[in-house]
Amino acid sequence: MNIEYDITDIKEINSKRRLIYINYEPAFALYPSEIRRFSIKKDTILSENSFLEITDELLPKRAKIRAMNLLKSKDYTVAELRKKLKDTYYPDSAVESAIDYVSAYGYLDDLRYAENYVNFKGTRKSRKQVELFLRNKGIEHTIIEQVCSSYYEENCDMELNQAVEYLQKKTRLKDIRCLDYTEKSKLCAYLYRNGFSMDIVRKALDIVVEAQS
Repeated sequence: MNIEYDITDIKEINSKRRLIYINYEPAFALYPSEIRRFSIKKDTILSENSFLEITDELLPKRAKIRAMNLLKSKDYTVAELRKKLKDTYYPDSAVESAIDYVSAYGYLDDLRYAENYVNFKGTRKSRKQVELFLRNKGIEHTIIEQVCSSYYEENCDMELNQAVEYLQKKTRLKDIRCLDYTEKSKLCAYLYRNGFSMDIVRKALDIVVEAQS
């Protein structure tokens, strides 16, 4: 089955790049010199050979270079890098080719990203806070579970110590034993909102009360 690549629009992205619409859908971005090279004009038909040269050769190479340059300045998760490339109008095939390329060389690794984050932030954030951050970064649940379980099992008192520190800061000028039910409930809710389980909250309360005795 022959597919016709109708060039239905050409829109300026910036002074250097133009977005090419094929069959009324945004297809890819090119430089003006490339538009001239492939004789791309609105209301004409792009040949299949030209289309494949652009999507299978030209743009995958460019996406790989773009991905490498992005990773030079900061770490990205797979999901973040995919979005970054898509936002700059690389077609899906070029995006996945670039991701496979940088992953194969070890420049992109969600497991390493998650391990680095939990090792850096684990002493200051609860497990739930860490998990939420990594989920928002688009990291798979299995990786998050693996990394967090390993870290918090090796540092079993980490969250409890954090919860105690939170409480001590919140009650620095108060005797927690003198707080009424409503005030204690607010403290518990505060800790819970910061990602601590109720079991850890209760243990932390007991420790602070004992320390103030």
